[in-house]
Amino acid sequence: MITASLAYTILSKDMTSSLNKVASQATVKKDAEYYADNINKVKDVDDFLGNYKLYSYAMKAYGLEDMTYAKAFMKKVLESDLTDPNSYANKLSDTRYREFAAAFNFNAPAKDVQTDAQEDDMIGLYKQSFADADKAASAESTYYSNNIDSVQTVDDLVNNTRLRTYVLKTFNIDPTYASKDFLRQVLTSDLNDPSSVVNTQGGDKYKALAAQFSFNADGTVTGTAQTAAQKASVIETYTLNSQSVIIDNSVGSDVYYVGATAAEYNKAYYTAKIGTITNVDDLVADKRLTSYITTAYSMGADFTAAALRTVLTDPGYAQLMGFTNVYNAFNFKADGSTSSTARVQSVDQANKLKSAASSTTNYYSVTSQSSAITNVDDLLADSVMARYIKDAYGLGTSFSNADLKNILTDSTYAAAQGHADLNADFNFNTDGSINGSAIQTAAQRKSTTDKSAANAAHFDSMIGSVTNVDDIMSDSVAVSYLRTSMQIADSVSDATLRTFLVDRTAASAQGYSDVHDLFNFKADGSVATLYASQSASQSASTAGKADDAAVYYQATIAGISNVDQLLSDSKLNNFVRNAYGIPPTVTDVNLRAILTDQSGTGTYADVAAAFNFKADGTLKDGMAAQTATQIRDTKFAASTRTDDYSARMSTIGNVDDLLADDAITNFLKSTYNLPTGISNADLKSILTDATAAAAAGHADLNADFNFAADGSLPVVSSVQTADQAQTTNDNYMARYDDERDEAIDEVASNYSSMMADSSSLLNFSDIKTVNDFMRTNKTADFSKSNDNLPDPYHVALQAFGLTDQEVSRSMMRKILTSDAYDPKGYIASLKDERITNLARAFNFGPDGKAAAPFQALPDATMAKYATDYKAHVTMLLKAGPVKDKASKDATTEVDYFAKGMAKVKSLDDFLDDSRLTDLVLKANNLDPKDYDKATLKKIFTSDPDDKKSYLNTKADARFKDIVAAFNFDKDGNLTRAKMGTIQNKAAEDRTQQLFVQQTMETQEGESNDGVRLALYFSRKAPTITSIYSILGDKALYQVITTAYSLPSQISGMDVAKQADLINRFVKLEDLQDPKKVDKLLRRFTAMYDVQNSTQQSPALQILTGGGTQSS
Repeated sequence: MITASLAYTILSKDMTSSLNKVASQATVKKDAEYYADNINKVKDVDDFLGNYKLYSYAMKAYGLEDMTYAKAFMKKVLESDLTDPNSYANKLSDTRYREFAAAFNFNAPAKDVQTDAQEDDMIGLYKQSFADADKAASAESTYYSNNIDSVQTVDDLVNNTRLRTYVLKTFNIDPTYASKDFLRQVLTSDLNDPSSVVNTQGGDKYKALAAQFSFNADGTVTGTAQTAAQKASVIETYTLNSQSVIIDNSVGSDVYYVGATAAEYNKAYYTAKIGTITNVDDLVADKRLTSYITTAYSMGADFTAAALRTVLTDPGYAQLMGFTNVYNAFNFKADGSTSSTARVQSVDQANKLKSAASSTTNYYSVTSQSSAITNVDDLLADSVMARYIKDAYGLGTSFSNADLKNILTDSTYAAAQGHADLNADFNFNTDGSINGSAIQTAAQRKSTTDKSAANAAHFDSMIGSVTNVDDIMSDSVAVSYLRTSMQIADSVSDATLRTFLVDRTAASAQGYSDVHDLFNFKADGSVATLYASQSASQSASTAGKADDAAVYYQATIAGISNVDQLLSDSKLNNFVRNAYGIPPTVTDVNLRAILTDQSGTGTYADVAAAFNFKADGTLKDGMAAQTATQIRDTKFAASTRTDDYSARMSTIGNVDDLLADDAITNFLKSTYNLPTGISNADLKSILTDATAAAAAGHADLNADFNFAADGSLPVVSSVQTADQAQTTNDNYMARYDDERDEAIDEVASNYSSMMADSSSLLNFSDIKTVNDFMRTNKTADFSKSNDNLPDPYHVALQAFGLTDQEVSRSMMRKILTSDAYDPKGYIASLKDERITNLARAFNFGPDGKAAAPFQALPDATMAKYATDYKAHVTMLLKAGPVKDKASKDATTEVDYFAKGMAKVKSLDDFLDDSRLTDLVLKANNLDPKDYDKATLKKIFTSDPDDKKSYLNTKADARFKDIVAAFNFDKDGNLTRAKMGTIQNKAAEDRTQQLFVQQTMETQEGESNDGVRLALYFSRKAPTITSIYSILGDKALYQVITTAYSLPSQISGMDVAKQADLINRFVKLEDLQDPKKVDKLLRRFTAMYDVQNSTQQSPALQILTGGGTQSS
């Protein structure tokens, strides 16, 4: 018999060759062939355990040969969920059982039509699809805009697929079926000729198309194929027609994905159209206008036109629905015609009154609970409290405090006076003291504040029909509410209050200007007439010029080097004056002094502080005329002037009113670049005389206003003033994306609810089959709220950029029940990546029922990697805070790994995430620093069956198992080819490899036990992550004690002391180094040969007896 040392040296010199020799042995080869041919024919775990040849083969491969008899025990092992740390196999200390269970698919993942990760991905794609479509449409419009002007013949257009498709889609003509020849004939037809092709064969769509081009009969153009207006119209129409429908409402407006460009088109349409509307029916008949309004005021897409009509004409209904602001944004009478008088209150005025009322209610609520009130007299001494109570219970301000006291303290008197409810809502004794701990309980206090709220509701419902101050003064509830909310003293009579409402000077003299400013009464008590100083379009033009002035300011101010340069630029000069409200009486000389004033005091100290000029007008050292912050603040100040301008213009009745308002004239000078020192006479001439305006170079200013030659203005005839239209536009631009985003979220939420595993009384969808998935929302549950929302079928199509014309319901059914990973299957034959990705987003079997998710890495392998990763990253750390943190960090990485791998759909997905690749490498004791992305890709895309491939020649041997474990093909795509019913290809190969290794160890052990021990240690060394693993394994323990001649008596030592002793000789990190392991085993075999000169076989007993080292 040759020595252990020599035998080990021969075998280890070329281990692959040694293993191949064993594998080629007739019996071994025959057993391997049987296993490969039959393992995936097994039906279930009992079938496996009943096939002794398969079962014993596998048990031997994993070193469990001695446990082959324990079938009941092994069944529990095989059925364990390895992703559950408390499962049967995971709780066993011997890791061989866990490795054995991981090699088979007896505990398959739960069946799920769509995993959480798949659902999250698909909903993400669904939401993103709308933005992508909008971006794509924008790109097409850019292409069209850049190329249509170059078209010189009709064939240039017709033969350019991209331009032709754009034009056809603009007019909702399907490019698939549109004839190029027919399109050519349409484009060269004469619309004025009744017998032309377009008029006889074209139809409305083709007529509209032809009207937007200027081709001659011979197909040539005179100038360009389109005028600027035609081009702009086509691009606008395409943009609007390209909007994706999110919700197709059977009532109300459809919800579209409105992008920024479409929003601007909608705003322009509204601004131009609203000025032509003269009654409510014209407005609600225009779906584009109604959609704009419901979006602007967040009314909801399902808000019907009929309901909107009522809101616009009935203030009570508007109040009930919470849309008083919408009612106030228009000027409709109850009959739907247009009112030429102002609302008695604007939205802002109404809100100020409501705010005051709320403050009074809050005061009452806080004070009524205060310990300062100890009796009824304390309560009545507070005029605000007394007035609030009188208002709440309808007593009126003239009601005396003495009578109120009697009601509060005497229930009999209160009942006799018809105010038993008032007495019941307070807790006063007959002597005025408090009966209990507080004047009111929470319920009593709520009763009082509810009554006050009812008065507020009454006021809100009546104010819309007020046309004269006496309408208010004759309503006792309205007067009481106004007095209480604004805390008007009882000494102010109703007659005096009426005066305050119509005369600001009188109101201001007694400190009640705020009360006057809540309403829009003229001196005679009537409501002011509305004058049309600007239409909505004109107002928008003014706002646009104001924005242009701000852009010029920001671009130019940075180049200013001294104060005189700023003042000499009329645009900058005017902008500063407007922003900071500097009146025309301040000359440029005065303004220069203001800007260079270093005192930091005075009326215009804020203006000086907004710039960085020294006293001599030059710039402060190292500074620009304004910092970025100062520029931003100046522009903000100017923007507030724009808002102020809109509000002020609503009070203008003629040109003299305008000229008398310095804030407005300052704004106009800045916006229209008028001379800083222009006189009011010249400005008046520009505003009232188009010829004079043109001569002065300011025709645009004249065109943006409606002053007659005598300076008068026409009475408003449209449904909105310019200010109201501007408010509506501002609201729309701020909210247009809110409605679309809320709709998308609603659809996504409904989809998630439909896909949920749980069900409720209304939602019993609980999708388990393709038939369930294909149901509409109407048939899927009893809920009516989601009937208008897209069903799961349509959500899936949208997510992957498909339509129901491309994928019908029957085709969808076939797609979902086909194998999306079969390179020769139905889905692959369609050659459409969108359909492939759609199919892979679901887990239906060929029978249409839910199936287990298919993923890049089997659950059992992921569980193994997770366990090995944690062990490797902590194995060299001593117990303590550092190890605790490392363990916590490892858990975080493992959690991320599980979630991240669920999203991996290709090799590139995996390699793109270094956290995923790092964990796999570390779990297999490989250093991520040694492998960049390119190297890993070479390894994973190598042919494992090609002996000359990178994987088999240059890569670390451990990569063979890693690559085999992943369900990637050589191109990096997911494949089911490696999957087996009972055992996957990687696990099958691993089982056979282990069987050969076990067989070689057994055969070598028959000749020399030392060789068997050495081979066993070599195989197990990379998996050792703790010294205690050595102490618990008799064979490993013997190798170490023999190699270092440790006495057998140490087995009687305390376990911790044994570990410390072994640790002096063996470093865990050395066991991960094949060269150091080989060195250790050469030492061992040498020492074994010295210690074993007989033919006895203690190693054989150790390796076949199982069990662990006792201590």
